[in-house]
Amino acid sequence: MKPRLLLVLVPLLAFWAGMAWWLSRFADQSGASTGDLAKNSVTSESSTTKDGATAKLTSEQLKAALMQALDQPAGPHRLAEAMAAFNQWVKAYPDDAMTWGEDSFEGKERLAAMKLGISNWAAKDPTAAAAWVDGMAGDPSKVNTIADLLNTWASHDGNAAAKWVLTLTNPVERSQGVLALAETWSKTDPARATSWAMQYYNSNDDATALQTAMASWVQKDPKSALLFVQSLPAGDSQNVAVNNLALQWAANDPVAASTWALTLDDPQQREAALVNVVDSWSQWEPKKAATAIDNFTDPDTQAAAVTALMDHWVSSDAVAASQWLDQQPASEMRDAAITSFSNNLFYNDPTNSLNWAMAIQDPDLREQQLVVLGSAWLNYDAPTAQQWIQNNNLPDEIKSQILPDQSAPDNSSTQTDNSAAPVSGTTPDPNEPVNVTFTPLPDETPPANPTSPDQTNQAAPDDNSQPAPADAGVIN
Repeated sequence: MKPRLLLVLVPLLAFWAGMAWWLSRFADQSGASTGDLAKNSVTSESSTTKDGATAKLTSEQLKAALMQALDQPAGPHRLAEAMAAFNQWVKAYPDDAMTWGEDSFEGKERLAAMKLGISNWAAKDPTAAAAWVDGMAGDPSKVNTIADLLNTWASHDGNAAAKWVLTLTNPVERSQGVLALAETWSKTDPARATSWAMQYYNSNDDATALQTAMASWVQKDPKSALLFVQSLPAGDSQNVAVNNLALQWAANDPVAASTWALTLDDPQQREAALVNVVDSWSQWEPKKAATAIDNFTDPDTQAAAVTALMDHWVSSDAVAASQWLDQQPASEMRDAAITSFSNNLFYNDPTNSLNWAMAIQDPDLREQQLVVLGSAWLNYDAPTAQQWIQNNNLPDEIKSQILPDQSAPDNSSTQTDNSAAPVSGTTPDPNEPVNVTFTPLPDETPPANPTSPDQTNQAAPDDNSQPAPADAGVIN
């Protein structure tokens, strides 16, 4: 039995010995391949030598890795690989990498490189990064790079970042830098950021940074923000702080902000704060903001608040705004609301805009509004405007202010026949319905809001709606 057993075991042992030898050879070759790969790679900051020591790659080696990544068609894939290689170069040699990147990258790759590079550099050495930014060409990309620098710098040393941003002499660069500083700094230290922003406002009459810092503080701790505002000496600075507190607080808790604003002793502060509360609140819940206005006792405050309310409400839901407006009794507040409503509605529906203007109770304000809106309408759609003006019981003095000299001959094809047009020398009763035939407007771009040049993108009411009577006026 033993000779037979040996005959079986010997071949098996030889087989396993051979397998072990081949496996060891394969492991050696794999190790050699991995070593070669590490040796030849230049996409990391260092490489491992044969004796195990770590050697830092040169700037030229890291640049070569970047050039290799760029040696492919442009697009998202190349952008990702190029930024990965550029990131390693910036970490090791920020000055070399950023200078090359500013001169050599193009388009989106340049913007991405400047953002990535300055952020990494600022995390390690913000002073050196800032000095490099100072030497950039004065174009829009520099403004963006300044913002990226400050976004990183302010997160760990807001005071130093604040000192540097004040050294910027270009007003655009400084403005954007201050905004970026306030936005980032207020996330980590809102109290200090707000205090600095207040000092900046006092020196530069620019409340943008204060508004940004206050927003972060109110969102985190409104009570502390309130104590800060109350601690300020009476005057312009405190007034600005109160307004910003009201605006930002109302965006988070409008009921609490409104309750606080009503307790202010200074009548001017109280009015401004309440208007800011409504301005912020009406962007989210205009119906509730409108209800809050009923609690305001000062007529001037009500008028200012309802103007802010309509600025937002008409753009989001002109129908609901007109329904609320139609329920209000005759008052200065209603006249102010109609004025704001008609201004905002005019951009999309001049016919109904003037219908509403005729419902203003105050005769001087009504005349002023009709002249402003009618003249603006005449400037871009004369035929339709003339037809509406001639077919309505407007006093002659208002018509004469809107329409051109009727005695002059008009040879245009759009001459309006006025023989049948009603003429009235009396002021129409705002409580009486005004019969107006709606004429669809041509496909032309209307002018901007006649009394508010910044007003844009107002939502139009239902295209099939008919002009509302002046006493009811609901758009349906």
